[in-house]
Amino acid sequence: MMSSSVESSSDAIQALIDQHVRLYEGPEIDGRIERLIRDAPHPTLSSWDILRLLRTSRALYFDSHVQVVSGHHTSTYVRFESVARQPELITLIASNMAEWILQTFHHDPPTGIITTSSDARLLAERTGELLAHRMPLRIVLTPFDPATGKIGTDIVHGRVEPGDRFLSLNDVTTRGMCVSKLGKVVTDQGGTVAGMMVFARRDSGQFPLMEELTVNYPFYVSVDLDMPQWEPSDCFLCKDNRPLLSWKELPEL
Repeated sequence: MMSSSVESSSDAIQALIDQHVRLYEGPEIDGRIERLIRDAPHPTLSSWDILRLLRTSRALYFDSHVQVVSGHHTSTYVRFESVARQPELITLIASNMAEWILQTFHHDPPTGIITTSSDARLLAERTGELLAHRMPLRIVLTPFDPATGKIGTDIVHGRVEPGDRFLSLNDVTTRGMCVSKLGKVVTDQGGTVAGMMVFARRDSGQFPLMEELTVNYPFYVSVDLDMPQWEPSDCFLCKDNRPLLSWKELPEL
C-alpha cells in the first residue's frame, strides 16, 4: 500500500512538472501571474519587476494541491528557493528592501536584521551589503530545519543586546507566525522590533495576526499574492480527491 502511495505521489508530481513546463513556455503565463498580484500597502517592486521575477524564477505552482508548512492547504504555491538560486533576483529584492529601510528609518536607524538560516538569510546578507556604507546593519540568524520548515528561537550567528532595534525578516509568510517568532527572539534578549519584512505575503487576508502585524509595525512586502489557504477540513481539493503534495516535494521547475 505504501509503495502505491509513493508511486501515486510521484506520478502527480511529474504531471504537475510537465504541466508547468508547458505553462511557463507558453503565452498564458503572464496573465496567470498578474491575476495573483495584489497592490502592496506602499510602493515596493514595480508590477513589471514582480512579473519578471516570478516568471524568470518559475517560482509559482498553479492548479496544484499543496500542504504548506503551517498545515494549511492551497491550490497555488510560491517556492522561494527558486528565486534564491538566482543572485540577480536576490539583488533586485534586496535593493528594494534597502531603499525601504533608508526611507523608513532615516531618522532612527535599526541595529540590524534578524532572520533564519534558510535562504532568507541571502536577502538579509545582500541588504546588509548594499547598506554597509550608509546604514550598517548587524545580521543575526536563528536555526532553520529544512525537513520541517520550522524555525528555532536560539541565535546561531550574531547577537542581540538590550536596547538593540531589529528588523524581523522572512522570505515568505502566510499567517505571520515566523516574522512574529523572530521578533520575539529579539524582545527575549531585551531588544525591540523596529519593523518587519517579507519577500512574499501569500494569503488572501484571512489571518488576523497578519493584519495585526501590518498595523503595529512598519511592514515591508516585496510581493503581495492572492493565495487563499484552507484548513484540511475545509479544503475543497481534498473533497474532490485531488492528490495532496507536501511543499517539500515540489522541485525546481
